[in-house]
Amino acid sequence: MDVRDAYNYLTEACTVSNLESFMVFGGEPMLYPKRAIAIFRKASQLKIPRVEMLANGVWEENKAEVEKLAKKLKGAGLNTLGISIDAFHLQYIPLDYPRNAAEASIKAGIENVTWNVAVIESLDALNEYDAKTNQILKTLQPVGIEAHIHKVACVGRATQTLREYFQQASLGGPCEGEPPIGNVLVSPESICIEPSGSVDVCWHLPLGNAKVKPLSQMISKYDWRNSIITEILVKEGPIGLVKLARAHKHRFKLDDYFAKCHLCIETRKTLKPHYPEAYS
Repeated sequence: MDVRDAYNYLTEACTVSNLESFMVFGGEPMLYPKRAIAIFRKASQLKIPRVEMLANGVWEENKAEVEKLAKKLKGAGLNTLGISIDAFHLQYIPLDYPRNAAEASIKAGIENVTWNVAVIESLDALNEYDAKTNQILKTLQPVGIEAHIHKVACVGRATQTLREYFQQASLGGPCEGEPPIGNVLVSPESICIEPSGSVDVCWHLPLGNAKVKPLSQMISKYDWRNSIITEILVKEGPIGLVKLARAHKHRFKLDDYFAKCHLCIETRKTLKPHYPEAYS
């Protein structure tokens, strides 16, 4: 994301909201450390209490350089850092990278440094991925930081590559705050802004584009009834979107979908040609 865009979004959001937290994630934010540091500094200047980053820890190979980066991040106002470590992130990354990033961040004085861990079932599960993740955590235990555990979201590539591990959940009923943002659409507490400018209230569910329409206006005038997509999701859930798609001659086999979030995203992709606001 362009730094000037990020500055504008932060400034606009702060004019209409009392922001409690701001997070940069990806992709990988530390592919562009100067941009990330500049954006954190702006968030800190705006007195946002919790300035966060989610990263994979691959910052620099040289430990001294990692420590320099950590000091810059701390100086810019970063106070909460989640480092992703699990069988999915560390297939091709040596453990020294996240270990060095965590230790350097603690040394720099970043207040909240944790491991961000994705599991299919649990750390005690017997499947190959969770067993590998459990071993990774044991290896990194001497670093002495907590692990925040969350389950892999049943969306995107996971629905294909991890298909054998998922059990189908109920697809009926309204949305109830599913990943990744966890919003209730009637009164959302957070938004996600993509580099394209798309302002999402849930996974690729856009309110509009901040490069075209003022962000402050989208936030202050948000009403779930202004879009047929969010209105259906609030009243009926993803099954309602399936009805809408079928009205446009699209076919759906509900047995192919594992959860409401999975069904919602795939149905909205189908609806986008008819309703551009369905998917960003």
